[in-house]
Amino acid sequence: MKKVRIQNQHKELYSKTGCWNILKKQAAEFCSNTGLHGYKYISQTQHPKTERIIWAITVFTSLCCALVLMKMSWNYYATHPTLTVIESTHHGIWNYPFPAITICNINRVSYNLTKEFVKKLKTPSNVSKEFLIREMRLMNELLIPGIFGYDVQKNLTRLQNIIDDNSMSILDVVKMITQNCSTLLTICKWKGIHKQCNKIFEQALSRDGLCCSFNYYSLPNTIPEKMEHSASCGFETGVTVIVNAEPNDYHATIIGAYGLKVMIHYSLDYPDFNAEIQLVQLNSEHFLSINPTEMYSKPEVQSLAISTRRCIFSEEADKILYANVKERNLTFAKYSYHNCLAECRASIARIKCGCIPYYFPQNATRICNLRDSQCLQRYKELLDSSWPDIESNGKLPSEIVDIKVGPCGCIPDCSLYSYPIESSFGILNSSIYYNDKGFSTTSRNSTSVRNHSVLHIFFNDLVGFQYRRSVNYSWRNLFASFGGLLGLFAGFSLMSIFELLYYFVIRVIIEAFFNSIEHSNVQ
Repeated sequence: MKKVRIQNQHKELYSKTGCWNILKKQAAEFCSNTGLHGYKYISQTQHPKTERIIWAITVFTSLCCALVLMKMSWNYYATHPTLTVIESTHHGIWNYPFPAITICNINRVSYNLTKEFVKKLKTPSNVSKEFLIREMRLMNELLIPGIFGYDVQKNLTRLQNIIDDNSMSILDVVKMITQNCSTLLTICKWKGIHKQCNKIFEQALSRDGLCCSFNYYSLPNTIPEKMEHSASCGFETGVTVIVNAEPNDYHATIIGAYGLKVMIHYSLDYPDFNAEIQLVQLNSEHFLSINPTEMYSKPEVQSLAISTRRCIFSEEADKILYANVKERNLTFAKYSYHNCLAECRASIARIKCGCIPYYFPQNATRICNLRDSQCLQRYKELLDSSWPDIESNGKLPSEIVDIKVGPCGCIPDCSLYSYPIESSFGILNSSIYYNDKGFSTTSRNSTSVRNHSVLHIFFNDLVGFQYRRSVNYSWRNLFASFGGLLGLFAGFSLMSIFELLYYFVIRVIIEAFFNSIEHSNVQ
């Protein structure tokens, strides 16, 4: 028994010393034969030991420097997975869809339409028609809560009671007292060709209430196969509109002025305050020139995780952002970052006040009425914030680390169009007239431009900017970067991997196998 134990101990000791000797031998042969820089000087036993130690330290330091730089390169890749560059400064203008144009009268409550509306209302005996006409100005509280600057809650409740007694919704009332497109828009042209305004402009909801929109598609089933494009530049190749703001009909405005508010935005984006905005005064001719830009993402970007690329493709949104949402508060034709924020604002209004403001394209949800105005005013700053789901007294982060916990979970678009504008205007001569062919000095078959505005919206150039988002580092880039660093600091190549496998795996196994056979034969 004792003899067996001694034999086992001897065998274990031999195994350890044998493996160590094999590794030492293979390491010496590897250093002597490898093409890696500096290793052969470590294995030259004829040189002083100090010199060999210095070479070992040098090789180790060089290898550490390579690893540190590789780690820095990897960290840069992790924080900058995509790269956005200007692909072209001469991208043909025909490639850009013409923007949507939303025109709103600054006057939100028509005096004449309000008189007609009030005449048909059933009103309490203690409320006169004249008083009710004045009270109808309070409808602007639904657009800008607190616009009157003093407590009008009692007046709002009384007006809402009258509307309820007549079995009408807020949206019905707004449609009846807002100037319609047929009277707001007098003459319309598209690409220099006279068009009926009601054929190319439709009444649509915007952040300023009911307005008139061209080339705007808010519902999924309204997107045409091909949106409007223009292959030319200059004011005669875009949209020209003669607008009659009817200053004598002003009853309740959103700002203290006469004129129009024009919003230029992408055709599938809700016209919110983030749109390009231009105020147009009366008796003037305005030229709004558009310098469109496009940013698109290459297909390879979609292979990256959303948390890595930090953007989302519109076709991914329903599966990723809204997969577990049972009921959407708003209905949009297509996902975009701005549409997502609009839906978030509507959701917060519903949570805080139990309703959604009428100016959103809603999806069978209770519309906020005048009684809800006080609640909307209380959360106004929160609803208009760029991060709607953070309380107004909260501190906004300087950097969003996790893209999925951004504002309302909304993720920026991977591909988008933007339409920056430049504007100029001149004062109209009140003695001239305008018809479908242009300006005229006679009134025959022409429209007087007095208290009108002439608006031209067009592309500014035959070319535009195009930006490309692509993967900053692919596996090929990383392979080349790491290989270059290892080659620079250590002389490393792809064959070096096979050398390591050959000397420290294959040859070690073979020698260990033959040594074990020899040892068994000796015993």
